[in-house]
Amino acid sequence: MSYDLYISNSGILSILIIFLAINILFIFLKIFKKENTDYKFIYGMFRTRKLLEMMKNISNSKFSKVLSTSSLILGPILIILAVFFLFFGILTKTPTYVPALPGVSYGPITLPIVQTIISIFIAAFIHELAHGILVYKNNLDLKSWGFFYLGPLIGAFVEPDEKEIEKLNKKEQIKIYSAGSAINIIAGLIFLFLFLLYSYLISIFNLATPYVKILYTLPDTHAYNVIPNNTILYSINGNQILYINQIEKVLNNTKPGEYVLLNTSAGLFNIELSDKDGKPFIGIVTKQEYDYKVPGIDFLESLLFWLFVINIGLGIGNMIPIYPLDGGKTMKSILEIFLNEKQSRKITLLISTILLILILYNISFIL
Repeated sequence: MSYDLYISNSGILSILIIFLAINILFIFLKIFKKENTDYKFIYGMFRTRKLLEMMKNISNSKFSKVLSTSSLILGPILIILAVFFLFFGILTKTPTYVPALPGVSYGPITLPIVQTIISIFIAAFIHELAHGILVYKNNLDLKSWGFFYLGPLIGAFVEPDEKEIEKLNKKEQIKIYSAGSAINIIAGLIFLFLFLLYSYLISIFNLATPYVKILYTLPDTHAYNVIPNNTILYSINGNQILYINQIEKVLNNTKPGEYVLLNTSAGLFNIELSDKDGKPFIGIVTKQEYDYKVPGIDFLESLLFWLFVINIGLGIGNMIPIYPLDGGKTMKSILEIFLNEKQSRKITLLISTILLILILYNISFIL
């Protein structure tokens, strides 16, 4: 499967509009909350002490105990998973670590602009909230919390006193550093349940009709510039196509060099199959679409799905043991249980350097 990077003209326009809206928001913050706002056009940060009292209150609740225990258990597990997915991606040439850029397509996967931005903000907010709760649980204070933007992306942050955290025992350090990813995994699984339940309700009430859209064709294939972009695919060789996985099933009965007949909304196309790693390949990038009978239900379904994906992705990706990511800090605290600070720092730096190089190599699969 190809994961080539692609973004449509409409996607670029939508991103620019959102970027402009975010800049306008930060201009107002800079005017009315100057002392709390840093603004540099493509980057902005807003700090506040509001909601810190809420974090303190949650830190004294039963939820904080559950979060504390979950973080201690999930932290080391997520580090192992993060490294596993990195090596899995390298061995299978799959870009498992790519930036979640709204409106961008990675082969057949397109990140919807609005849903992705909302999902990133929510995932980042609860991630930092969890860090703050466990900081307060250890009777430490936060300087502030807030939100920032970098380009069209919006995120959140908390500002603890890192030196005070380093004075805690290693067990508590691991809990604090792992808390953000732990809550992302928990939230991601909750959103997955809600997505599956919501999709099931849509299905049983017959509120959506599935179809496959051809987004664009790939160079160096016989379909390139033959089939128009954004064309609906009805069938291949007379086999009805409603879902993307049906395409592969049809192609399993063909060989490179053979011709297949595509029935589309733009007409019939007789396309010679290309050879991709010894397998037949049409040269089309497709997207699963649905014709919804009730306006708005598609947006909520998509939002629930991307809330699941972004939370799980952030939860695992942030625990890759690269300093200063949470995974790197957690690994350093674990190493210091067995080694002195100087030894653990050297090992952390070495592992961080190696894994950073491997991540850049993994990202190169989309280029």
